[in-house]
Amino acid sequence: MSFGEDSESLQLMKRKLALIAIPLDIRGGAEAILKLVARALARRPDWDVEIGFLGGQAAGDAVGPFQDGIRRSYGFGGGKAMSELLLAPRLIRHRYDLVFSSHTRVNSFLAAARSVGILRSRRLVARESTVLLDRFKVPRALAYRALYAAYGSQDMVVAQTNYMNERLRDVLPHRAIAKLCTLPNPVDEDLIVKMSAETLPESDARIFSRRPQIVWCGRLIEVKRPTIAVDVLAEVRRRTGEDYELTMVGAGPMEAELRAYAGKFDLASRINLLGQRDNPFPLFRASRAGLLTSATEGFPNVLLEMMACRIPGIVTTPCAGDLDMLSGLAISAGFGPLEIADALLKVIHAGDRSALYGETLSERSPGRFADMLLGAPSSYPGGQR
Repeated sequence: MSFGEDSESLQLMKRKLALIAIPLDIRGGAEAILKLVARALARRPDWDVEIGFLGGQAAGDAVGPFQDGIRRSYGFGGGKAMSELLLAPRLIRHRYDLVFSSHTRVNSFLAAARSVGILRSRRLVARESTVLLDRFKVPRALAYRALYAAYGSQDMVVAQTNYMNERLRDVLPHRAIAKLCTLPNPVDEDLIVKMSAETLPESDARIFSRRPQIVWCGRLIEVKRPTIAVDVLAEVRRRTGEDYELTMVGAGPMEAELRAYAGKFDLASRINLLGQRDNPFPLFRASRAGLLTSATEGFPNVLLEMMACRIPGIVTTPCAGDLDMLSGLAISAGFGPLEIADALLKVIHAGDRSALYGETLSERSPGRFADMLLGAPSSYPGGQR
């Protein structure tokens, strides 16, 4: 073998390195997308993938440094503001082919680190998790504007919806707007279908054998409006006389308030607060309908997960852009419980709509999304530059 042939062979054997930066190893919408991209890249024979968590590993977490072919590294503490600075020593040691993140302060830090040479990466992509200036007002909005000011060294800034794209144009510096595009969120349908087939624990099976269940999933926080879900259940029962229950999956600071609120409607025995679940998909699969009551979302990935579980009908508030692009989804006319109940009853009485989900799910494969992050030419549905 000649020297030229040897060099070419070595080049072909060289593996690419990706870093996926995440504040904490938790279950959340942004975290799920980041981990999904990590798995999609790790399945490729020429990629090595590291998930770099800013915070420390959770106490009692038995996950080792490798899982699903992905290396995991951890920082210290709770992964909160300023913890991204601890990434710097880890960044200096490597030259990456792709760095991908989805939280604004992490995106801002990585853009600044690349500008000054701390981060060396062939490609840097920042995804936006939500429309922050819709959720937060002064003074927090000012802090986010300051973070956006550091944007610009990325090769791509990803908005989840066309609405998010337009709102970002109001806050991003001109050099970052030129990198802005819309990429609809992916969903790993095959994995979700497999996970949804797990047998329900006996306690859950008893709940689902009693009455038809309407499932709600999310953090128990104000922006998700969990008490509105109770209002909707009360209205559906009042109008129909049918004995539905509401199964709520998630944890958060509103749990005690939610229990008290259900008691005011004499619905405590019809509200099942199941807490956080690592695998909520068997619950989705066993439900009669899915419900989302949020005031605002970047894009609610849980709707795609419900679709993959083939829930017969799914209703959401108009809490995000591009929801009308999801085939088979019902969107309420407004955010009030009466309007949401209207939509939910139409869905329940219309029968099984799950056959309509296939078009949406087929367009959102993780591999295709990863290709777009890497700059591969493709016509991604709903995407725009």
